[in-house]
Parts: sequence; structure tokens; C-alpha cells
Amino acid sequence: MRKVNQSAIVFGTDGWRARMGSGFTFRKVRLFAQAYAHFLQQRQSRGHEPAVVVNYDTRFLSREFARAAANILSRNRIRVWLPERDAPYPAIALAIVRNELQGGFSFTASFNPLVDNGIKVFNARGAPALPSQTLLLEREIARLEAEFVCKPQYGRPGWVTTFDPRPAYLKYLSAQVRGECIRSAGVKVLVDNLYGTARDYLDRFLNDQGIDAQAIHNFADANFGNILPSCSGLNLEELSRLVVERKAAVGLACDIDGDRFGIIDERGRYVAADQVLPALIEYLITVRLRSGDVIKSLATTDAVDAVAARHSRRVLTTPVGFKYVADLLAQKRAFIGVESTNGAAVNGEIVGKDGILSSLLIAEMVAHHRTPLGDILDHFWHRFNRRYKREIQLAKTIARKKRFAGLLHGAPPDVGGRRILHVQLLDGIKFIFENAWLLLRESGTRSVFRIYAESGSAAETGELIRWGRDIIA
Repeated sequence: MRKVNQSAIVFGTDGWRARMGSGFTFRKVRLFAQAYAHFLQQRQSRGHEPAVVVNYDTRFLSREFARAAANILSRNRIRVWLPERDAPYPAIALAIVRNELQGGFSFTASFNPLVDNGIKVFNARGAPALPSQTLLLEREIARLEAEFVCKPQYGRPGWVTTFDPRPAYLKYLSAQVRGECIRSAGVKVLVDNLYGTARDYLDRFLNDQGIDAQAIHNFADANFGNILPSCSGLNLEELSRLVVERKAAVGLACDIDGDRFGIIDERGRYVAADQVLPALIEYLITVRLRSGDVIKSLATTDAVDAVAARHSRRVLTTPVGFKYVADLLAQKRAFIGVESTNGAAVNGEIVGKDGILSSLLIAEMVAHHRTPLGDILDHFWHRFNRRYKREIQLAKTIARKKRFAGLLHGAPPDVGGRRILHVQLLDGIKFIFENAWLLLRESGTRSVFRIYAESGSAAETGELIRWGRDIIA
């Protein structure tokens, strides 16, 4: 387990996050930017000027943080592409790839409380940077920090270019999604942009395709309408109600970064990623005729494995964190990468998760079958054994850390007398039983332990969760 100085800039599973005004300050933003400049310069070829994207979300001060960082980079003779407004992650990833940039970063804390902010770093493939890169950044930050002087830094004229990533990304979507299929089926769509960066992207694509689509929460709000901008069932209650009231076929949502999705079926029911992604994978194999294997993170449902086996596809498993999924997706002959926290990437120019594209492909699936989403999923689970998955989290304490460390290095505990078929140590510790599993791991973004379980019944899954909690509590 890695010891973390709470005041240090440390990149976890999904970037660095801290409280604005205390852990997250303009001084630390400038310090990070200077370290990132050195990181790029050490890797540039002779005579080649690095160029990167600096993006930002709709949080309070994100735009100002981005401009401050862009100024530091330009002073170091690094060319900066700065979006003219906050942009969703997949559009930024596409810009990095198509313009052959060296990567970039975005100011965002995803669905942390509105008082937080953070930074996510991207590589030259537009995917989240791996620990091999962020650890080097952390070391450079630590080297600079003691003598770093925070003073006004003005950008070098001509080295910061504003651009609009939307036209290229919308054109990209038109090549990935069968808009005419959704339009001809007369599917009515309701969109919830959750005050985030996907506004005028997800709804704009649908409207440009002549599809009956209406949008809510379609403006930037640093307070996020007093909710957290994540695609949970709780945060999509208004979308759920309106789907029923307005007789929409499906409700589509994207989180603040546009990389995660949320789905509401025609009856206003929230559909978890683990329930809809296996059906989407089968649709892409059988209807869209996508070739290749499947990549999933360790905590993702085994229903993915069942679909892959049915259609003679391999499943490759990664640690939790989409950066690992994206890295493997870029290397292997796989057509999709998925994770349980509403993330998926269809292998193309963008290997990072794309909540906008994932949402649209689910709408396309509904249109193709000309059947309500609820019925599609009912039919799917009649053919595959339904899985029930849950997740809880426990605050980290010294005692729990010791017990967890003992699990990693000791003999397997008794889990209600169940026969353990296999123990996996890819990320934390995962106990695999007959048609069930239990996973315990440390979060890379928050000071908690996460406990996941899946089985063929809700009662058994609940029992596994209780055992997992008792093991380290």
C-alpha cells in the first residue's frame, strides 16, 4: 500500500483531486504545469516543439486554472491547444490523436463534491496516463516544490491557440452511430447533460440527425443544480420522471466529463452499466458485426464473459481504472473495453471511455430492435443467467489497513464455508467461487476500501457483501 502525503500532488485511479483553496490552489496548478513542461521536454525529439491540449470542465475556476497552466506551458515553449469552452473528454481525446499531439490534461474532479477540483493527464493516444508516467510527474513536482516561486506568469504570444473540438467529434460520431436507424424507427430520446461538458454534443448530434430529442440540464452550472454530476440512479431521478411523462423510448445521460453514461428505460427505470453493457456487446457482435475480443476491468460483471464465450471471443481482464482498459485496448485486437462504473470504449480512434458514443449506441440498439429497452434486456437475461452485483465502501482506518494487508499476504479466510476456486491478486484480492465472486480493494481516488460482490441471486450477493465487510471491518 502506498503512503500518501495529503498535501502532495498524487495521481490515483482517476487523477489527482483536492479541496479548492487548501489542497488545490493556483500555486499547485502552476507547479504542476512547470513539472509537466519538464516532463514533456525530457521526452521531445530534437527540433520538435511539444504540443498539448489543456481542457477544463464546468466547475468553479476550472477555466481560470486551465488558462494559468496554459500560460506556464507556453513560457516553456510548449504549444497549447485550449478549447474555446469546456469540452467533453472524448472530443479532447480525438483532437489529441488526429493532431498528433503529445497528450494533455484536463481540470476536473469528475463527480467529487463541487468544492473539489483536480487534474487528469492524457497520453499521446488520448487515453488516461498510466502510473509509469504519473509517477515521473509526481517526482518532478516533488523536486521542484521546495524552491518553486509562485508569481504571475503571462503566456508567450502566439503559443496558446483556442480551438473548437466539437465539429470534428460530431463528424466522428456520425461515422460510428447509425443515425438513420434511430431516426427511421421514430425513437424519442430524452437527454440529461447534468450541467456538464456533454451539452451541445450529445443532444446536438441527435438533433442534427433529425431525431426527436429533448435535453434537460443543458447549461453550465458550477453548482450542478445541487447534485453531484454523476450518472447514478439518484441523480437521474428527474430524467426518469420525464421519460415516463413525455413517453420517450429511452433516457440518455452523461456525467460532467462526458466519459460516463447513464441509461433510463421507457418505464423510467435506471439501468446499471452491468445490466446493459453485456447486451450492447452482443448487439455489436451480432448486428454491427464487430470482430475482435473484449476487455473488461476486474470489477465488471461476469455476464460479459458469458456473452463473449457464446460468440467465441476472448475476455482480457485489467485492474480497476479505465487507464488500464484503454492501454490494453490500444495494444490488442479487441473491439470494446468496459468497466462497471458506466464506462465503455468502442475501439477506434478513441480508446478512452466515451459516454456520448456509448449512449448513442444503446439508443441505436433500441431502434434496431424496434422494441422497448426493458423488453430487450428481459429477453437477453432469459438467454443468459442474470447476475446481481453490489458495491459498498468502508472508510480506511489503521486497523482495516492491517487486516487488508494480512489478507493479501496470508491464507484465504473462511467466506461462509464457500469453496474458493481461485484467488486473484490483480488489484486487491478477488475470491472466485462457483458462479459468484467477492472483491476487496483499496480505492485509488478516495480514502476508502471498496467491496464488490456478484452472484446469481440478490440474497447471495448481499451475504457476500456482508462477509467482505466483516473480513476487514
